[in-house]
Amino acid sequence: MIWSLQVLRFVAALMVVYVHAAQTAVEATGSNGLLPRDFQVVGFAGVDIFFVISGVIIARTAPGLTWRSFAWRRFRRIVPLYLLISIPYAIVAYKTGFGWRDAVATLLLWPATDQMTAPALPAAWTLCFEMLFYAAVTVVLIDRRLLAGLLGIFGLAMIFRSAGPVPQFLGNPLIIEFGFGVVLAYVPRWKPAVWCLPLGAAAMIAAGFIGMAPQGGTMEFLAGDNGFQRVLVYGLPAAMIVFGTMQIDAQPSAWTVLGDASYMLYLIHTLPITLLLMVWTAFPIPPDLVIVIGTATSVLFAWRMYVRFELPLRKFLRRHDSHLKTGACPTGLALRD
Repeated sequence: MIWSLQVLRFVAALMVVYVHAAQTAVEATGSNGLLPRDFQVVGFAGVDIFFVISGVIIARTAPGLTWRSFAWRRFRRIVPLYLLISIPYAIVAYKTGFGWRDAVATLLLWPATDQMTAPALPAAWTLCFEMLFYAAVTVVLIDRRLLAGLLGIFGLAMIFRSAGPVPQFLGNPLIIEFGFGVVLAYVPRWKPAVWCLPLGAAAMIAAGFIGMAPQGGTMEFLAGDNGFQRVLVYGLPAAMIVFGTMQIDAQPSAWTVLGDASYMLYLIHTLPITLLLMVWTAFPIPPDLVIVIGTATSVLFAWRMYVRFELPLRKFLRRHDSHLKTGACPTGLALRD
């Protein structure tokens, strides 16, 4: 089950890469190519699939860990690589104006101060929610009785979202998608549910053609504008896709390796796509070739960075695990989380 979700991780990352490559094609050529924009927007839903998968994985692995071990494992898996990749983006942002709000959003992945501020690395807006979810799980591992308080804070923040950036962030409806994953983690396997996968995918694609795809950019996503619409249009189909994928028996393969590299792909894909835009501006080619080459180059670049950089970094950081009382961990579940 976990291996099938690992493959789905790669698919979700590829969806995000595809939509950004398609946007580059429009910038370079003024055309969407053979596939209309109504189809291409489904790539944004890769983020929602990530959130649901995260809920499943964390719900299955966290109970076997102490809160210290869980917090450290999540930190070493997410933060060091993110900060290193953020350095060039932060340098560019510094030259154009990088204030204390930008520093807080970038270094702490906390976008809500007196105004909503995105991290320097554009893709990192999703990590703000991932880290918020991990923080909540850490609190629950300290004392499960605190879960009711966390749910109360989420409910109150959602009610008073209009009060400012902090309740907008803490009460963002996108957080519900992690909850979908937590629920799915405890649902028994049911083989016929594999049909949820194509049905969920069809629902996502249909959203663009019927005009229900959520609109907006990073700031709107952080603030939760049209958040309930996104949970309905992308979140529920994402949960269906994840549940359907959970019914598929998969084994380690090249696809699961790509799934393990999906975090690197998600973080770094905008770099080759942006560089290629300058090439397409000087040497125009058809938009569909822009999309294919941009997507393929991003995957290849991310894979090499994963092998040459991410894996050694993760191996180095794991050396510190022995200093923690890690507790038991279900075999095969946390190795790839």
